[in-house]
Amino acid sequence: MIKKLFNEELTSFRKNFDFFVNLYNIKKLPQTLLFTGEKGIGKFDLSYHLINYILSKDEDHKYDTKSYKVNPNNKTNKLILQNVHPNFYFISTKDNKKNIDISQIKNLKNFLNISSFNDKPKIILIYESEYLNLSSSNSLLKSLEENYDNVHFFLIHDLKKYLIPTIKSRCIKFKFYLNGDELKERINKLLDNQYEQLNSDFKNKYLSPNFYKDLFLYCQKNNLYLDRIDLNSLLADIFLKKNFKKNEFVLNNFFLLTQLFLHNRIKNQPNEEKYYFLTKHLAQRFNDVIKYNLDFESYVIEFKYLAYNEK
Repeated sequence: MIKKLFNEELTSFRKNFDFFVNLYNIKKLPQTLLFTGEKGIGKFDLSYHLINYILSKDEDHKYDTKSYKVNPNNKTNKLILQNVHPNFYFISTKDNKKNIDISQIKNLKNFLNISSFNDKPKIILIYESEYLNLSSSNSLLKSLEENYDNVHFFLIHDLKKYLIPTIKSRCIKFKFYLNGDELKERINKLLDNQYEQLNSDFKNKYLSPNFYKDLFLYCQKNNLYLDRIDLNSLLADIFLKKNFKKNEFVLNNFFLLTQLFLHNRIKNQPNEEKYYFLTKHLAQRFNDVIKYNLDFESYVIEFKYLAYNEK
């Protein structure tokens, strides 16, 4: 799981990395850090590189601070990737689960009660902390409120998603963002330098790097040319294949695609009240789908009917 989430070289937030390294070296790194920002901009990379620096500091193949790289021969890295590092605990949603459940937090408490190995720091990394449910959040709060010796919590949070205020209040929050050039450079890497060839429908400053990564993979798997599709042809392909429940790109991004579609309609037909109504209605419908675990396919079909007048 972790191997798929980080890059061996840290390309973004190097100044932030140096800042946190300095805090750690002067023994002022906070116990609990919340890294928040757009999904896919590199918050996890920053966290993993910092953790690797801390845990590999006295090893033969320690973290390379000059080139900002994790050494693949690094003992800490190997143990983490094998999920056997004695001083590292990773929490994320399990396969086929929507939330981080309370059993994972109970296991974390067992980890915290075990003595540290070699007097090294114990580090807990919580990926996508916005998926903590109410029970797991309340259980985690009890751990965050404790004062531990040589323990650090790193929570990664998608800025666009909800995280309960009591969790936020127990953390020192750092907000991350990429400027226009940095964002474009990162997206170009994900798209194999095809950003300039994209249709204008997909050139939107509010789209995250993860969206472009998912779009690129969807096009590859469905024999679509990234430089030839527009929003309408992408939606048409999604409707044609009717794979609403199985396709990760559709599940993760369909609401965003509907908002882009309606935004374009409002921009081109500003006096057409229908699209203002649909924007509000479909946003509420999507919230209900998520909140009450309603049928996602029915939401897709409703959008198609209302937006295109097609069943």
